[in-house]
Amino acid sequence: MRYRTDYSPNLLTGAPQLLELGGWQLHYLAFAQQPDDPRSPVLLLGGAFQSFRSFAGEVGELLAEHPVILLDLPSQGSNLQLAPELSLAQLADLIAAFAEHLQLPPLMPIGLSYGSALAALFAARHPQHCARLLLSGITALARQGARRLLEEGLQLLAEGRSAAFAQAALTGLLNPLQQHDTGVSPVFRKALLRQMQRLSPAEIERYQQNTRRLLSFSGFEHYPSCPTLLLAGEHDHFTQPWEHARFAAACSNADCVIIHHADHLAQFERREACAQLYNPFLRGEALPIASPGASRLARSQLLHLEQRHEPRTPALQRRASLWHAEAGEWPVELIELGFFG
Repeated sequence: MRYRTDYSPNLLTGAPQLLELGGWQLHYLAFAQQPDDPRSPVLLLGGAFQSFRSFAGEVGELLAEHPVILLDLPSQGSNLQLAPELSLAQLADLIAAFAEHLQLPPLMPIGLSYGSALAALFAARHPQHCARLLLSGITALARQGARRLLEEGLQLLAEGRSAAFAQAALTGLLNPLQQHDTGVSPVFRKALLRQMQRLSPAEIERYQQNTRRLLSFSGFEHYPSCPTLLLAGEHDHFTQPWEHARFAAACSNADCVIIHHADHLAQFERREACAQLYNPFLRGEALPIASPGASRLARSQLLHLEQRHEPRTPALQRRASLWHAEAGEWPVELIELGFFG
């Protein structure tokens, strides 16, 4: 591997390098301070709504201590090649083929949201290629509610209801009941909503493929064995803290940290709190005993986190009607009200 040494954020929007493996196109950019840096590189994986440009802040920071590779697999990030026939496991194997072809040392993948399951599966299937693993927003889909949200999103897109899809996706990413605590600005919410409302037909197709691929994933046969760090937003109601903790418990060498005042986008909302954890982790140092804005879970806590994420409220008026445009109307009794229950 020959790294570029002229990094600037503008390069993230330019043409990537292209590697073709078995008919599949892999887009990547590779940067370091030295062109022949032998150290383990950080690997940033593109996801559902993430392009190379999304990682501009992280690349500049990480380059001070590590080589950095940004990778878009087929149908991921800004890679327009469609790949409906590829499973999540096959995409993970493509990462290993990429590492072998370029003769890379063991990688340190960072997987966020959609990319988290892929990064974790790569680490589990190819431990010889993975030095360390950093995950946030782990989409292992242990909870039926999360699966149902994705299925409903696909249904809205199939019906051509892109505006409703965008609102639903935004509600999954940003917890509206906790916006006073996360401090997400209305400007950021509007910008993210606008991005999802303006998805092109090609972007919608790639989103549908990635979501179907995730929904068809049957789960982990075995879990990563390398040092692993999971960062969970305390108000993440899509991939909830207890799911992160259970995943950490299943790994042989994992830590789970709760990021306060954050939801599914913890790494963007609380960048400094996250950096104080992932920087020493990637250097191979012990995590700080105490870190501002975060709480590290003891191993004994991992299987005992509260799963009920929001309060249930008794209904003041229990008798109601449920109405559907096609199926009609039914009398119902409301037991309790919850959010994403």
